Amino acid sequence: MTKISQREARSLRKRVAELETVLDRQRNAWADSWPGGINIVTFSADREVQAAIRTARRLNHACVAILKGDGDVAVVALPIGSKS
Repeated sequence: MTKISQREARSLRKRVAELETVLDRQRNAWADSWPGGINIVTFSADREVQAAIRTARRLNHACVAILKGDGDVAVVALPIGSKS
């Protein structure tokens, strides 16, 4: 393992802080589309579904639609943008 100078260490810490700021901004951005995603269908949802999706998005979760075996569609909220 090679040693780095204090100057280089400070520079790298600054760069890491800049990149974390960019990631935080991306996590906190609201968008109608998912980066890299494809809109397959748009439909009108009843109030319960709208409220569930709105709540999930306010909690910084992605909403994923899953077709269940009985033909029902489940909307599942998955956490995104969390910093652990």
